[in-house]
Amino acid sequence: MKNFIKNLCIFLVLTGCGSREDYHSEPVAEMASMGEDSPRGRVAFMEQVATQTPLPESRPQSRLVIKTATLNLEISTYESAHVQIQKIATQYGGYLISATTQTHDNNIKSGSFTLRIEAKNFEAALQDIKKLAQKVEQESVQGNDVTEEFYDLTARLDNKRKAEKRYQEILATAKNTKDILEVEQALTNVREEIERLEGRKRFLEDQVALSTINVNLHEPYPLMASGQYGFLAKMRRGVEAGIAGFADVLSACITFVIAGIPFFVLLFLVVWVFKRYRRRAKAAQLAKATMAEKKE
Repeated sequence: MKNFIKNLCIFLVLTGCGSREDYHSEPVAEMASMGEDSPRGRVAFMEQVATQTPLPESRPQSRLVIKTATLNLEISTYESAHVQIQKIATQYGGYLISATTQTHDNNIKSGSFTLRIEAKNFEAALQDIKKLAQKVEQESVQGNDVTEEFYDLTARLDNKRKAEKRYQEILATAKNTKDILEVEQALTNVREEIERLEGRKRFLEDQVALSTINVNLHEPYPLMASGQYGFLAKMRRGVEAGIAGFADVLSACITFVIAGIPFFVLLFLVVWVFKRYRRRAKAAQLAKATMAEKKE
């Protein structure tokens, strides 16, 4: 068993990579420098051999974009719009994942919906939803290009699966307990990484396949309504906001005055000393001028 791991891994390099012997020559030299019987040398060598597989030459055939839209709409009748949104979700191969409805003063209804729609039907569904509105108050469409991340995950998964297969081949022929434990630990780490990458890849596939549309609806708010959306309520909130703003400004002024008292006192003393010095200087000059006139 003295040369078991080294000989087997060298065999895998020479037979598994064909014309790329030079690509794996450095790990072999590193194994020799670490010592073939060193556990650290065996594990390091096996990990390098298992993972140093060239990345696939695949390139993106089309862009993978996660689409998200948000609509704020004013509609005439809430119940009718609610039903139509559910129909649109089904019609375009999607589904409604959340819905919230609220009833305000004067029986004004509003709500929010989140739909998942097939990506190919995203624009059509968006246009149909906007047709339900009397007024489109806000529209936001965003796209997140995940093409590079997706194909990078694909390449990394391919490498990790090849590494898993090679570890399994090494484990099948290992007889030394220490070697078995080391290879099993490395195999466990590779499988955990595979599961993590597969989970991320499935998530990206789901997000790309189904686009998300967030819809916020409300019925018209009467100008003179007595509720929180009425004219008087808005006036009251404006007055309250003005009073609050005036209080904030007044509070800031008071804070400035109190905090500046030491500075103001110091400034007063400096000005007082300067003026007193000026008066004394003028008096001395006047006295000298008077004495000069008397002597003449």
